[in-house]
Amino acid sequence: MKSLELSAAVPQRSSIRKQSGPPVRRLLWPSIIVVALVTQIPFLVTIYFSFLDWNLMRPDKGTKFVWFANFKAIITAPEFITVLLNTFILTVCALLICLVFGMILALLMNRDFLGKGVVRTVFIAPFFVMPAVSGIVWKTAILNPTFGITAYFSGLMGQGAVDWLGAYPLQTIIALVSWQWVPFFMLIILAGLQSVPKDAVEAGMIDGASVTQRFIYVVLPHLLRYIEVAMLLGLLFIMQAFGEIYVTTSGGPGYASTNLPFYVYRVGFKGWDIGGASAIGVIIVVITLFILNYLFKFLRRTFRGELS
Repeated sequence: MKSLELSAAVPQRSSIRKQSGPPVRRLLWPSIIVVALVTQIPFLVTIYFSFLDWNLMRPDKGTKFVWFANFKAIITAPEFITVLLNTFILTVCALLICLVFGMILALLMNRDFLGKGVVRTVFIAPFFVMPAVSGIVWKTAILNPTFGITAYFSGLMGQGAVDWLGAYPLQTIIALVSWQWVPFFMLIILAGLQSVPKDAVEAGMIDGASVTQRFIYVVLPHLLRYIEVAMLLGLLFIMQAFGEIYVTTSGGPGYASTNLPFYVYRVGFKGWDIGGASAIGVIIVVITLFILNYLFKFLRRTFRGELS
């Protein structure tokens, strides 16, 4: 009888513990609902708009469901290949520049010297400047061919001033975006450097490894996860560059510096084609997911599971 009573009491106690335990799953529901409202529902609405023939300048036409006609019109447009290449070149070049210079600055900051806090603040400052503000500063104070800093130094060297935004628009945008996002890479890599186990480095020194060998075989494998985070987040943000292009080149000359996000603006707010702009937005999401998936697999394959 006592055994039966104990066996009957155990399920009741376990159920009471489950009910009185921390409601982890229930606490997640508010955040899940907020994320769904903020991200997924607008994306579903964008997909719906991408199937509509809807131009705000032609209210007499109304809206008509055209399925994939907007996607076909965008992909077959003569400027689409140029815009796609601009987006690819801008993203890849900016990511590589940010990774290289972010690594160099992080290695320089990972040591003690006089004025370290001031120097670190100066290096981080570009990251806190709004893209539109940084674009205006570069356009007027630095790259202006009449009274900019580059024009002044060109005059000192007896050379003619160069209109960088007119002659090299995409290269200038790459430099501007890289200047703004190098501090982000530096901060993430610096956090990784400061978490490198000292005993592993000391073991390498005892084994007679040089500075380069210790960096390649001890420090770099530890930084791989941090590099992965920097690359993935940097890809998301750099691929969405808009403010720098808007205030400097406006996507020109022609489509020479237009990327996909700015192409959405040109189609949606200059051509007032809501269906076409929504189709470009869906294409951006698909391309971003594809690149993220491929980049993640490439990093895993390259570093042979070091990121796992």
